[in-house]
Amino acid sequence: MKESPNLPATLQQQMNNRDQWPVLTHDMLQKSGLPGPRANLALAGSFASLCAKPDVTEDAWELITAWAQIPESEAAAGDPQEFLVFCAVWACGAHYAHGAAGRRSQAEGFLRAAMNDARWRIREAAAMGLQSIGEYDFVLLKQLLEGWRAGSTLLEQRAFVAALAHPPLLKPEPNVLYCLEVADGIMEGIGRETSRSADPEHFRVLSKGLEYSLSVFAARLPEPGFAMLRKYAESRDARLMKIVKSNLGKSRLTKKYPVEVAELLQVLTTG
Repeated sequence: MKESPNLPATLQQQMNNRDQWPVLTHDMLQKSGLPGPRANLALAGSFASLCAKPDVTEDAWELITAWAQIPESEAAAGDPQEFLVFCAVWACGAHYAHGAAGRRSQAEGFLRAAMNDARWRIREAAAMGLQSIGEYDFVLLKQLLEGWRAGSTLLEQRAFVAALAHPPLLKPEPNVLYCLEVADGIMEGIGRETSRSADPEHFRVLSKGLEYSLSVFAARLPEPGFAMLRKYAESRDARLMKIVKSNLGKSRLTKKYPVEVAELLQVLTTG
């Protein structure tokens, strides 16, 4: 959907004027793309980008926090109301690097709640919010994740790898090494016996995230990336081997590193 070039200014005016909130809400719902297979990401991105600055007004922040707290009972998956939550969560990430301590604390709470949400779009909004933080300041994103990694849920771990598997974040080599470190820790956690009692649906979501993200990291930094894939190809843990096999099927690896891929596929099949 092509948006008007005047959209950002219109959105900004409506966000800052409480009297315009009903009009803004109506327009967002009408243009949400929901119900349907695709939400209006262009509109959501425009909304989030308006929050990527320090001078977000108190009125605008109140609107964002109100939308972020709309419960699933009022905004079920696929309902246009879900789009408001999606936009608000992404906006929290966009504003995080620019916000004062109080707003950062609020944003962290909304992002973490969204990571654990039953609705996949809201979980995706959390990952996109983290990406917004990392695009502005990867060190800040790293500090945030380091505070969350210990004791993180499976759904939070999925958000971590989904956020990090974002090409704009992977240009500096140290960033990629950090991503591999995070992914390795999550894979090790899966290999521990205690993980077998985890919620099956939560594990499925985490596994799906790992089944593509490892290849993103390995494509950017193949030597340590393939070393990690080999480690888990040799694990003989069926869940870890499935994750490795899925990554080895991604074109970003098969086209550039066919020899390495073939070698690891042999490891998976022969043990």
